[in-house]
Amino acid sequence: MLDVSSAADAPTAYYTLFHPPERSALFTRTDARTGRMLGFVGRFQTGIDLFRPLVTMACRDASTAADLLAEALAPGRPYILFANINQLSLLSGSMQIDDERLLMIYQLDVRRFDPILNVLVQCRTVVGGLPRCEINSGGQQAIAGVNWQSPAFAEIYVQVDPGARLRGWGQSVTSAITQAVLDGGRIPIYLVESDNEASVMLAEKLGYVDTGARQIYADVVYLGHPSRRGS
Repeated sequence: MLDVSSAADAPTAYYTLFHPPERSALFTRTDARTGRMLGFVGRFQTGIDLFRPLVTMACRDASTAADLLAEALAPGRPYILFANINQLSLLSGSMQIDDERLLMIYQLDVRRFDPILNVLVQCRTVVGGLPRCEINSGGQQAIAGVNWQSPAFAEIYVQVDPGARLRGWGQSVTSAITQAVLDGGRIPIYLVESDNEASVMLAEKLGYVDTGARQIYADVVYLGHPSRRGS
């Protein structure tokens, strides 16, 4: 159900296949007659929110999604939903969805990437062996790093202090982290909201292209199995 070579599936594939197993719980369903995979739901403890597990999923139909969510989640409990947009239509009646964000998945086109050299950029390895590149000067900071990495992909992020913007620092540290990911044998991807024009422009200047894939990030509360509530 997942193509590990596709940027569109990369975020879901990371959590499903490569997230630390001691902080992961995966629930699957197959067709008893054919053995065909019908879907899965994963529940993960992450550093994003210590009190709300992250949930990702890939199901072929709403019935499978409802059954697997009932196995994986506790009614009334809040979670973070992080899944391909094609799963959203399968959740009707199972989840209360709030603060929904639609993220575009950008992938680096290596042919368009022209690295930027900036002597202010310092790169190092942080906890978990992930690279991070930063500029610190005059009390201002720009940081680019990696949220997660799988054998094929790594999702990068960039943060720039307001006072450091318009100096080119964001582009410099993003270029450096992009090169670090490439040097590690992976393809960098970048998830960004469409209305974040500055981030979109930064990514496109460095050679990232919109894959057309969309990922949902939302605060949710699991309501229970739609057919079982009130029984």
